[in-house]
Amino acid sequence: LLSVMCVSGFVQAQVNALPPSRHILVYGEAHARAIPDRFKIEVDFNVLDQNADHARAKVETYLKDAIALLKDAGVTGGDIVATTLNIEPDSEYDSNLHKQVYQGIRVKRKVSAVFRDQAGLREFLAQLKTSEEVQVSGVDTELSTETELRAALRQKAIESTREKAEVIAKAYGVRLAGLYSVSDTAPTFDYGISEGDWPAGYRWSGDKNSLDRIEVTGSRISPEDLESFQTGYVTYDDKIYAVFLISE
Repeated sequence: LLSVMCVSGFVQAQVNALPPSRHILVYGEAHARAIPDRFKIEVDFNVLDQNADHARAKVETYLKDAIALLKDAGVTGGDIVATTLNIEPDSEYDSNLHKQVYQGIRVKRKVSAVFRDQAGLREFLAQLKTSEEVQVSGVDTELSTETELRAALRQKAIESTREKAEVIAKAYGVRLAGLYSVSDTAPTFDYGISEGDWPAGYRWSGDKNSLDRIEVTGSRISPEDLESFQTGYVTYDDKIYAVFLISE
């Protein structure tokens, strides 16, 4: 197994190694900012009782009520996920007795849901009654088109490497002879440059005559939708490293 691991590490190093012949090493970047359009909430139910069945029944009632509120707020059944029951004994350390003291049976369960708009989320939060046993553990934002956005960023990053390599080659009076390697992992540098020291000034704009910043934002916001900015932007990025061989 050790031999296999060593060989695997050597192969990976070879993949990211630089060629001995003349070459141009570039990296392409693409960045996007988007306003999330999905809101995921998690609600925790946590009940401690001496009677395990009482605790279970209480948690099940909390869950049933929460799901009803979610559906009233417009969340479909496919966007609601509940965990299974977690039942375990609970104890607490007593400093006077210097030992753990049994407290009862603790029953836990969690439900998560995805809202398609902020209005539904606000409606649900306004109706949900929280307590020591019912807690909102967090609200996260999501982007419904994240998969497509990341695919577009990867394509932009790839195109950026070619554009940058051609600009550099032309400036130095050489031409690109072919692609040697490409990876989303930084190559091994043998001439004193570390990946973290690279400047981050180049951003691809789509214009063949320029290298500029790319910003992909969400849909246009009207004044009445100004509240959308409360969610903030989410930044996505992609980076590709490419080594091009060069010739006169």
